[in-house]
Amino acid sequence: MGRKWKVFTGLVLVGTMLAGCTPGTAKEGDAAESKTETTETKKEAGDTGDAAASGEKIELNMWDLRTEGAGAKMIDTIIENFEKENPNISIKRTAFKVADLRNTIKPAINSGEGPDIFSYDAGAGYLGVLANAGLAMDLSDYREQYKWDDRFHDWALEKTVYDGKLYGVANELEMLGVYYNKKMFEEEGIEVPETYDEFMQICQKFKDKGVTPLIMDDKEQWPGFHYESIWLNSFVGADRVKEAVAGKIPWTSDGFGAALDELYAVFENGYATEKPLSLASEDANKAFYAGQGAMRVTGTWLVSACVENMKDNVGFFFVPVASDELDNCPPGGLGEAVVVNSKTKYPDETVKFLDYMFQPDNMELWYEAGLIPSVKDVDYSSYEVSELFKDVVDEINASENLGENIDVLMPPKVNDVTQNYVQQLIAGKIDGAACMEQKQQAFEEEIEAGNYSVE
Repeated sequence: MGRKWKVFTGLVLVGTMLAGCTPGTAKEGDAAESKTETTETKKEAGDTGDAAASGEKIELNMWDLRTEGAGAKMIDTIIENFEKENPNISIKRTAFKVADLRNTIKPAINSGEGPDIFSYDAGAGYLGVLANAGLAMDLSDYREQYKWDDRFHDWALEKTVYDGKLYGVANELEMLGVYYNKKMFEEEGIEVPETYDEFMQICQKFKDKGVTPLIMDDKEQWPGFHYESIWLNSFVGADRVKEAVAGKIPWTSDGFGAALDELYAVFENGYATEKPLSLASEDANKAFYAGQGAMRVTGTWLVSACVENMKDNVGFFFVPVASDELDNCPPGGLGEAVVVNSKTKYPDETVKFLDYMFQPDNMELWYEAGLIPSVKDVDYSSYEVSELFKDVVDEINASENLGENIDVLMPPKVNDVTQNYVQQLIAGKIDGAACMEQKQQAFEEEIEAGNYSVE
């Protein structure tokens, strides 16, 4: 496409789910169980040592966020294969909604009823808090034992390091950008934009033709997180966003509020859906599939659904930065990390399963489910994946840096405040500067309360 993107070289999630803020896909819906009927964790007390080596029959409990779809089937297959290779170990998997797992995991671990292994947000407001509280197991020794540095991208492992110790294995990455209707672009002679000004010109051209340029929704409020991340990265740059996330500069710093004013301008100028606050995500997706808009602003978890509904009539690009002085670093984040309960009675067996999930022989299962873990040097050329999937992965693999998907890093109170002020911003009731003031205040309060880990 002639563009020079700078994103981390590496493999990413371009599949069906979004940790911490995923739409109604594999992480939404009622808590569901696979291979089991209850969520109870029943283990015999006592020091087990290496139960696998002794042949003792044991059961590991796994909590994750894949309630349905290809991702759930993929995990079930991995579990089934692992159990065949390790007949003395059985794994009981329970799938949760994101919010339910967040609300359940800490009290469950503290009460001794938590899972042996679980999925959790990798950010400082989530995994960082568990690590500081001694609820997540330090995996540093296993990192060396299993030679994870040879298998995983270093940047992915570092995302789950707190106080110099490894507390999880990041399994996937999600990127935020724009899907577009290829036929509509071709009919208007439009090329994928290389600058933000070109992006806005494309929006104006479709508006003049009577076509909704950008399908954007926020009825369920989580899409607003992504809009904030995209526009902040585009206007102030990935480096400054990272500084704000780390607490090195305030969210009220120059340019942050103005970036959100530019987001509001998209709605004010009529470039986006007319009533985004009353539009549900699934309805927005259906509108895009049906050709009711030229572009859809969302994340890479929608790739499989786009291909299923639009075949080869869909492409993807990242929102360009607004200044030549900034690197193109589209926002992305770890969908989740796989974490081991610090109180598990079977640490070796649990980590053995964790490692098995990411063995080379299992990569085809991940990719063909529309998911790519943070394992490097995977040759996916022979896998049965769509051209759009390959395009998105290649687009990201050709780059050098990564912007932040902010909400998966922020503690709950900050996200609560954010989802509310984004709706006020879209409605024209508040400006960008006021939004950033609210974020900064909530951020400081969460740090003070010990709900966010900063260096």
